[in-house]
Amino acid sequence: MNTARLILFLAAILSLVGGYGMRTFRSSPPIDERVYLKEIAPDALFSAKQGNPPAYQGHDGTIAFNTYDVAPSIRGYAGPIKVMLALGRDGRITGLKIIEHRETKNYVHYLEMPEYLSQFIGKHAGDPFEVDKDIDSITRATVSVKALAETVREASRTVSIKTLGMNIPAREGKAKDEIVWLWYALLFALAFAAYLLTRRSKTFLHLRDASLFAGIMVIGLYLSSPFSVLHVFNLLLLRPSSEVLWYVIVLSALLSVIIAGRFYCGWLCPFGALSEFIGRMPVRKWNIPDDVDTTWRILKYILLGVIVTLVFASARVDCGNYEAYVTLFSFHGNVFAWSLTAITLIANVRIKRFWCRYLCPLAALTGLLSREAKGYPGSGDCPMANKPYPLISECIRCNRCYTK
Repeated sequence: MNTARLILFLAAILSLVGGYGMRTFRSSPPIDERVYLKEIAPDALFSAKQGNPPAYQGHDGTIAFNTYDVAPSIRGYAGPIKVMLALGRDGRITGLKIIEHRETKNYVHYLEMPEYLSQFIGKHAGDPFEVDKDIDSITRATVSVKALAETVREASRTVSIKTLGMNIPAREGKAKDEIVWLWYALLFALAFAAYLLTRRSKTFLHLRDASLFAGIMVIGLYLSSPFSVLHVFNLLLLRPSSEVLWYVIVLSALLSVIIAGRFYCGWLCPFGALSEFIGRMPVRKWNIPDDVDTTWRILKYILLGVIVTLVFASARVDCGNYEAYVTLFSFHGNVFAWSLTAITLIANVRIKRFWCRYLCPLAALTGLLSREAKGYPGSGDCPMANKPYPLISECIRCNRCYTK
C-alpha cells in the first residue's frame, strides 16, 4: 500500500510539473472574442475593445463584452462562467453565448443550449435575474445556473451604468442564500454519530441501512452532489467553488477519511448504497477465487493513476470523469457512460459492490489515504466480500465485524 501511495504521489507531481511546462511553452491562443461577436450581434459592426469596463462599441449603439472582464469574482461549481454578451442602447440583452467554463459537462449540458439561453434575450439590466423567478432553474445544476444568472446580472448592470450612463437602482437586498448545504451537513453528522454508536454496540447496526437510504435520497436525488474524485481534482488545481455546499462536501469527506477511513463509502455514498441494496437480492453470488479478486481490485488503483496523470497533465478535470455515479445522479451521459453505469449496477446482483471493489477511483483514493486501524478482522457477511483481515484500504467501516 505504501508503494501504491508513492507511485500515485509521483505520478501526480510529475504530471503537474510536466503539464505546467507544456502549457508554458505551448500556450494556447487566447479566445478570439470577435468570432462570438458575429454570433451574438450579426448585424453590428464593432470597434476595437476599449474602455473601463472593456467593451466593443457597435455602430448601432450595441455594446458587447466578456462578462469575465466585468465580474470576474463570480464562480460556479468549478470556476467562472465566461459569457459574451450584447446589450442594446436601452440596456436590454440582445444576444449572449457561453464561451468558457469548467463545470462538469454532465450537469450543465442544458445550460449551453440556445433554447435555454434564449430566456435572457430581451431582459433589462435592471431585472432581478433570480433563479426560479424570472430565470428557469435546471434540476441538478442549481449552482451553475445561479452563477450564470449572477454573472449576467452583475456584468450587464455594471456596463449599463458605466458605459451607457443609465441610472439603475441598487438591488433591494440579495435573494437569500441557499441553505441546502445544511441538509448534507445534518445527514453527515447523523451518519457519523450512527457510525460511532455501532462501534459500541451491534444493536445499532440497523441505523446504517437508514443512513444508506438517506444517502440515496438526499445526496443522490435531492442534492445531486455525491462526493467525487472531480472535487479533489478541482481542489488540487486551485479551482474551488464559491458555494458553501462544495466546501461542506469536500471538507467533511476528507476529514472523515482521516478519522474513519472509507466511512463515506460505507455510510453515505448513494451509488455504493444502491449497489449494496441490489447485491442483497436473494440471488446466488459468483464465487470469485481470492487471487482473482485481489488482482482485479488493483484495477481501480491503476485507473486512478491514469486519470490523475491525464487530469494534471492537461489541467482538464473532465479528463477524469468516468464515475458511474456522476452519470446516474446527473441523469446525463453518453452511450459509453450509461452502458458502464448499467453494467456496474446489474453486476451487483452476482458480485457484491462490483463498482466499489474494482473500478471506483474515489474508493481507490480514499483507500490510499486511510490509516491503519485495529478491530476489523472481517466477517462472512462483509458487504465488500473482503477476505479475513483485509487491507484497511478495502474496508468501508460498516462495523459489522468491528471488535474493540
